[in-house]
Amino acid sequence: MKTSLTFSGLCRAYLRARGCVSALTLVTVLTACGGGDVAQPLEPAVDTRETSVTATTTVRWTGGGADGITVSALTAASDGGLWVAGTEGGFFGRPFLRKFEGSAVNPCGADGLRFLSEISGRFERRQGVMAMTPVRDGAFYVAFQGPVNVLVARYLEASCSIDAGFGNLGVAAFPIPGLLFPNGVSIQRDAVGGILVAVAFTGKVHLRRLTSQGAWDAGFGDQGLAVNQNADNFWLGGLATAANGDILVSGSVSIPFAFQPALMKLDATGRVVNGFGTAGVQRYPELSLGTGGAGAMVVEGSRVVFGVNTAVSVFLNDIGTNDSLLAAVDLNTGRLLPSFGTGGFLRWDWGYSNSNVAGGWQLNGRGGYTGCGHMIRSFVLGQPATLIDITASGQFDATVPFQGRRLIAQTNNAQCAGLARLPDGRLAAAVNEGGQAVVMFFNR
Repeated sequence: MKTSLTFSGLCRAYLRARGCVSALTLVTVLTACGGGDVAQPLEPAVDTRETSVTATTTVRWTGGGADGITVSALTAASDGGLWVAGTEGGFFGRPFLRKFEGSAVNPCGADGLRFLSEISGRFERRQGVMAMTPVRDGAFYVAFQGPVNVLVARYLEASCSIDAGFGNLGVAAFPIPGLLFPNGVSIQRDAVGGILVAVAFTGKVHLRRLTSQGAWDAGFGDQGLAVNQNADNFWLGGLATAANGDILVSGSVSIPFAFQPALMKLDATGRVVNGFGTAGVQRYPELSLGTGGAGAMVVEGSRVVFGVNTAVSVFLNDIGTNDSLLAAVDLNTGRLLPSFGTGGFLRWDWGYSNSNVAGGWQLNGRGGYTGCGHMIRSFVLGQPATLIDITASGQFDATVPFQGRRLIAQTNNAQCAGLARLPDGRLAAAVNEGGQAVVMFFNR
């Protein structure tokens, strides 16, 4: 943009007399002379992408040592508060629970934070928190993963303590065969009081069921283990159950030099549902720009809504081409529902370098969905956490600009770990930022 300057005679004479002046002198003279007929600079255009939301309450804390602390999961408490679980950093890091708000006296202590010595002191090496279930009947389950093992423990809300009557002194160890090493865990309650545990190994997913007493159900799947042999090197993304007991596993299957978003379905007994996709696996090439994976799911009646991250590159985290999607499919067949979004899905790229919604989806109380993730605006402007609202028909929520998306204020190097909807309608988000654990509460 070219700007013309006209000087008064006095200023012109001064500059001729000085010959050549520094930039600072020039600015000083123009200021002293009132600028003559200086054209006023245009107001910078407002970047409509810069919509933001500020939490009503934010709690940040750090862990011991140089490795920081990480929040991994959260769930609403039965007394109106919030349970958060995570792990202090480092090779010998300690898992923790933290309780926020609620109507009762905090059972975890004055600040609500309790490190789980019954896990870190009992089992070898680091046991990192991977997932947790919703609260039911005064208890919830937490899944831990170590270098060579996966553990599930039951915790009691009233005392913030492990339930010693569950499994072996409160813990059930997932059977891991041979030389396999776990690289992902998801847990979910089933329709009849059991706990489903999905563990990822390289290229395969093992699914087992725990009874409410902490015993592995030998009648589930094939002698206690459910595996889909037709899953084409399946990688775990998430786990969900339907009201009829059906089990859905999200993730991706291998294709040449990349991965393709996919869902796998089993019935309540751990048998493959062959009518779902092909041999129980429905693949979604239309949801991928090149490589992609399905993640968190919401099951509503006869449909399943789930998030997808995709990129043109063979690497899903390629910051130049990464996009996010929300898709809806039929629960029985796995086929995309054309009435949702465009052809069964909504894809967005907000014009920054990267968008990534990875922290789960929740019903937003207005008939639609709220997701949590992060976005790389640029290497200079940083990476804020984000909230996005999508309508029940798969469109951007027009009541929330820009395109249903809000950057979360006071986050700049963040990744969203999860969302929870509290009984009073508020939204809670768990965020990891620069080695700090952050929990935020929003009115909407």
